[in-house]
Amino acid sequence: MFSSLLSSSRLPISLRKNHYVNFLLNRRVTKFKVLITLTILNFILFTSFSVHWIPIPNFWDDSWKNVTRFVNPLIGTDKGPGSREYGHVFPGACHPYGVVKLGFDTDNKLEFNAGYTPSGNITGISHLHVSGTGGEPKYGVISQFPVIDSPESPLDLNSFSSERSFEHFEVGYSKFGLKRYNIVVELTASRRTGLHRYTFPPTENDAKIILDIPHNLIVQNYGFTHQYHGGSIESISVNEIKGAGRYSGGWNRGGPYIVYFCSQFNTNATGFKKWDGGGYYQGFHHFDDVKEDFSRSVGGGILTFNTTENPVIISRVGISFISTDQACKSAESEIPDWDFENTKQEAINAWQTELEKIFVEGETDEFKTIFYSSLYRTMIIPSNRTTNPLFTLFQQERAIDITRSLIDIYKNEGFMPDGRSGLSNGITQGGSNADMVVAEAYLKKLGTGIIDWDLAYEALIKDAEIDPQGRGLYEGRLSLSNYKKYGYIPFRGSLISTYAYSPCSRTIEYSANDYSIGLVAKEMGKYDDYIKYKNRARSWENLWYPNLTFDGAKGFIVPRYEDGNYYTSMDVLREAGGEYVFYEGSSWEYSLDIPFDVKRLIELSGGPEFFEERLDKTFSDKSYINGYYNIGNEPDFFHICLYHFIGKQYKSVEVIRDILKTKFGSGQNGVPGNDDSGAMGSWFAFNAIGLYPLAGTDIYLINSPHFDKVTISLSQKLKFKIIAYNLKTENHTNPYVQSVKINGKYWRKTWFRHSDIANGAVMELNMGPNPSEVWGIVRENENQVDVEDRIMPPSMSDYDD
Repeated sequence: MFSSLLSSSRLPISLRKNHYVNFLLNRRVTKFKVLITLTILNFILFTSFSVHWIPIPNFWDDSWKNVTRFVNPLIGTDKGPGSREYGHVFPGACHPYGVVKLGFDTDNKLEFNAGYTPSGNITGISHLHVSGTGGEPKYGVISQFPVIDSPESPLDLNSFSSERSFEHFEVGYSKFGLKRYNIVVELTASRRTGLHRYTFPPTENDAKIILDIPHNLIVQNYGFTHQYHGGSIESISVNEIKGAGRYSGGWNRGGPYIVYFCSQFNTNATGFKKWDGGGYYQGFHHFDDVKEDFSRSVGGGILTFNTTENPVIISRVGISFISTDQACKSAESEIPDWDFENTKQEAINAWQTELEKIFVEGETDEFKTIFYSSLYRTMIIPSNRTTNPLFTLFQQERAIDITRSLIDIYKNEGFMPDGRSGLSNGITQGGSNADMVVAEAYLKKLGTGIIDWDLAYEALIKDAEIDPQGRGLYEGRLSLSNYKKYGYIPFRGSLISTYAYSPCSRTIEYSANDYSIGLVAKEMGKYDDYIKYKNRARSWENLWYPNLTFDGAKGFIVPRYEDGNYYTSMDVLREAGGEYVFYEGSSWEYSLDIPFDVKRLIELSGGPEFFEERLDKTFSDKSYINGYYNIGNEPDFFHICLYHFIGKQYKSVEVIRDILKTKFGSGQNGVPGNDDSGAMGSWFAFNAIGLYPLAGTDIYLINSPHFDKVTISLSQKLKFKIIAYNLKTENHTNPYVQSVKINGKYWRKTWFRHSDIANGAVMELNMGPNPSEVWGIVRENENQVDVEDRIMPPSMSDYDD
């Protein structure tokens, strides 16, 4: 449980401090033998010394398996160490993958992307939120807010916000005080329903609850801000309000969408009425483009309650994108008995079920808090190329569902989405990256007999071949025709370039997309397509300018005009290249962002020695947030593994461990930048268990686990266990891998394929205090070894076909 100050739970003292118990448990002795042994030890020690009694633990108490106690929902809600960015994490009540994300919103418009901010007055309690996003805020809609409307302090519908007197957050639950009204609010949620519990001061008819439809996370005069386009009240009575709101915009620049609600109360009101929002509402102008049955003047409903005898009022609010009837059905079926404590416990149980699918042993409680909080954030709104590979391990059913959804959206709307929210495909920051998600599911053989792979391949080919024209910022590939014509996206010149145009980073992303499509084609036996997309995946090389030297590194990705000339008057450390040619990154960063063909990248960089120097320079600034490397930037996520490709896996380990130690934490500032829909969380989780994926393929790289043992539930029956021997000796950590076995077989490689562990596996790592002189070391004849058996991970250029 977490308030603003962290207060993590710990194991019972008997299990935490008793060396006899720990020894016996680690030896995996049966419960019966342990009990007998402890009883004997108790008798011996008691009769010998009279005072050293050893308490026998309750082995039938499964509380030690409860991993939700390690989740701090507030991690990532503040600005991270050394970062310019807030984490923008949503800390409120929700289920894994739930529609409803119930929490309060503040008036801190600069940082309220997820509604919550560490400071600011509370303006609403709304039911839909994003988590970890940057750019323009999204959602914060369908707010329900309790107030006191007294003769001494009459309600002003243009200004009814309140300071918070306290706040408290834990998994599936939040509690806070509205200081202005002396009201305590408690929130929990089911999948599609928010459950509110308000404790009012005793009053006859001053207690009111406002159903606030216009409320949303709008920032006037800021880009494609979120907007309210009107609402409707379908019905209102003493214990129910039904209606809908229509909104648009936000960070994905989405078109209008409708959210239906059904708010029901366990106590009858003494009065009710609709309220008119007028042309303005809390200083915000209502927008035009009003749909039939939706009026921009609609404010919502107000119910009045007598709280003299019972100050506690409970409300369940169903949410739907389909209809008010569906919203009511969800509320009544998911929370039929109004039981707040039971609903809260069901939320906790739902999170426990998902989180325990990666069960870790060892490390400190604080590190487990960072780990499980990271894992938790991946399941709030998953949308990332690092999150999806993680799901293919511990959330395989969900990975299949996500893939099917992408294909279904293609079937109904013409393209697979990128950053979809509010029923609209979001602005594409790079490539057609749904391709990577679909390809990875196919290559890992997930969804066999469930996913229509012929339709999936059709969707991939459309991304690669059909220019979406005017819709290129939202779906498909922007400037695809030029990419196919020139082998790169030409630079238009600084005066006409736009931020999201980003010709250099898009060329890199499209190349990666094409490689993944090629891998699918190869597996499907479509050899001509495989060769075609493999060749097109080399397009990034057309932007490589070998004569540009900076800080000891030679060769960089730079813009190129239609006539073939390069634009070289740029600062390689400046974000976006200074000319919006890269999306949120520098040329130095993006010139290393070729994870699918690192071998060729090394060649162009001058060979392994020069490449190593380049990497050393990349990570020399230990802030890890600069023009060379930015841990908060997704194009840089894989950079930490590039040492693998020159046979120096141990240097990857050193960088990874330093970043985990210095840039992540267990407090509100524990994420170094926007969490990006769980991206940062999945990055931490992968590296904490000692693995990292090559997205869009079936390959994982072996790093260095932080835990003695990790048990990943691939399914109900299949487990993938990672066991690190000798990881810690006394107070010393041994971070370097000395040897590896997978299913008892010695493993010389620093990587493996999903098929190596798909049917369940045990990976055993022997750890040591210094880099191994045997494991992971590349010998002179390594190039004569088959690609699949080489120590270094394979690159596209390793294959001659």
